[in-house]
Amino acid sequence: MKKTTLPFLLLTGTLFLTGCASFGSSESASETEAAPVRDYVHGEDGYYNLTDEMPEFNMMGQNGGTCWLHAGAASMESAYFKQTGSYISIYPTDLLKIIYSDEADEGFFLQKGFDKYEFGGDQAFVMATLSRGFDGLTLDSSVRLDSSDRDAIKETLRNRGAVVIEIRSGDRDKEGFFGSYFTLNNPDAAFYDHDVVIVGWDDRFPKDYFKEPAAEDGAWIVYNSSYSSRYFQYISYCSSIGYAYSHSVTDRYSEVLSYDAGYEPDRCIRTGDSTQTANVFHEKGKLAAVGTYCADKQQNIRIEIYDSSFTELLYAQDALLDYSGYHTVELTEPVDVNDFAVVIKYEGEAPVEGESIDYGEINYVTCSEPGQSYVYLDGWKDLTDDGIRSMLNIDFAPNNCCIKALFAKE
Repeated sequence: MKKTTLPFLLLTGTLFLTGCASFGSSESASETEAAPVRDYVHGEDGYYNLTDEMPEFNMMGQNGGTCWLHAGAASMESAYFKQTGSYISIYPTDLLKIIYSDEADEGFFLQKGFDKYEFGGDQAFVMATLSRGFDGLTLDSSVRLDSSDRDAIKETLRNRGAVVIEIRSGDRDKEGFFGSYFTLNNPDAAFYDHDVVIVGWDDRFPKDYFKEPAAEDGAWIVYNSSYSSRYFQYISYCSSIGYAYSHSVTDRYSEVLSYDAGYEPDRCIRTGDSTQTANVFHEKGKLAAVGTYCADKQQNIRIEIYDSSFTELLYAQDALLDYSGYHTVELTEPVDVNDFAVVIKYEGEAPVEGESIDYGEINYVTCSEPGQSYVYLDGWKDLTDDGIRSMLNIDFAPNNCCIKALFAKE
């Protein structure tokens, strides 16, 4: 087990990269302990388990520090099932090669000497990279939940699918067993180093059934990829949780046009009560949706599609971004485009990718070219123009706007 800490922000606050190794010896050690007789059986009231609806829920044991990718894949697979009633398989090792790509021009790059299979990662990396499309799929929404909001997590789990949470793992004095499930109550975690996936809840799971008794009854039911044979675990409602994410994927789109490598909430631009930004793309297709980020719980936007010279308005639509995270806004009517501009007028500030940052173990690399991204300041200004920082009153290079164009399948 290991923890890697970086001060990187991507809708997460301070980042603690999760990459807990598999606990191959935990099971045998725990099974040698004398256990009290516990005959609790859950009822129907106050209980939900996604795997009852999804009996072929994919459970894989992780290798190295890939818990974050197993958790992210499980969230996406279950969301796809919720949407379509069909199963898909998303392989964590494939995601690892995409997110820590050796061939990409921008994104997330490990310094030499660090093993991508051991280093760990973060759900914000999943959101930023996979929203550009991967293996015929597109991450079309990524919801950042308040990890203390029990009702919101339950609603998301029931309606969208499994929810990734970040926990402190490996404290053996806080881990126990109930039947074939591991248990955990760790209310005072100082940091978080492991990602698991909530697949259900039991409001009446007894508080005394944890190795360290909890302050109240109730537990999350989670899939934990670090356990070599028993993948499920009860985690007390009282246990500390870091972030919470819900990812959703779709195969409805043929292509995602995008320039940005990601988004940090302190890397935004604002020109007044509203801010207009645009990306210009040069590709022919049927525009079906537009993607962007929201840092707040709610933000109103207006989407406008123009020709690439910003002279002819082809389409307009209002939308509400109603959660923190990544959004795909489906257009009411697909638009045939060639050389075109996607303009978004944000209520308040607008997301941009910001500049490259060297954190030592890992680099966040961005790049932009003239003619890609614009902001409206008494006319459209290219974000690569000299003096753009002073015009926007910011102390960083904005680089590209966080606006994506998604084409429909023919």
